[in-house]
Formats: sequence, structure tokens, C-alpha cells
Amino acid sequence: MNAQDVLDRLEQVTGSNGKWMARCPAHQDKSPSLAVNEADDRVLVHCFAGCETTDVTAAIGLDLADLFYKKLAGSDLTEGKRRRYEKVLKDESFHVAVINSVERNERPLTTAERERRILGQQRIKKIEGALHEKSSDNN
Repeated sequence: MNAQDVLDRLEQVTGSNGKWMARCPAHQDKSPSLAVNEADDRVLVHCFAGCETTDVTAAIGLDLADLFYKKLAGSDLTEGKRRRYEKVLKDESFHVAVINSVERNERPLTTAERERRILGQQRIKKIEGALHEKSSDNN
């Protein structure tokens, strides 16, 4: 998936050269409030009205993973990327553990907390797969 694939699903698109504005599909947008930018390996979307990225992607039939041009590839990991992935893995594991602890010991989770746990679990799975693939390639 690339930026044009995302833009094709939006209305009132303006802009060029990797930066566009469009009507946000996640709320009743009268004028463009959704920024769409093309980065090295992903499409960035941001609603200035405050919609969550997951709500924006769901409204156009996409998942967050669809915003990335290619899957994380273990064989493409540089040392710097590997360290960043390990940091994100540690941070996401911490977030998921805290949310699980709240649910177990304190109270039922809010919708936002449940969604954040799911996002964290998806990130953990993806990064663990990429890191495992890299370590398997070295053996």
C-alpha cells in the first residue's frame, strides 16, 4: 500500500509532493482536516480534529499495518533499527503489562485501554517476528 492507495479512498484531496489534505472519513468533516504525508516506508495520517488513526483507517477499510509499504523485514535490519525495535518491544511489553495489571487488580478496562492493549500486542508480535527472523538468518 502506498500514499496513492490511501488517497484514492478519501474525498476532497488537495496537495502534492508527498503532502496532502483531505476530508477525514472518521467524522463529519466539512473541510479537509486530515493530513496525509508520505514518509520513507509508510503513509502518515493525522486528523487535526482529533480522530484516532485507527478510526481513520477503519473508516476507509484499512488497518494500521496497511500504512506501511512493506512488512518489517529481519534481513533488512541495521544495528540501529534492531536497537530501536528492541526499545519499542520493551516499551510495548511494559504498556501491555500495566494494562493487564489494571484489569486483573483494579477495574474493568476502558475501550481506549482495550484498544491500546490490542495495538501493543500487534506491535509486539510484529517486532518479535522481525527480530526472530533476523536471528534465524544469522544461524
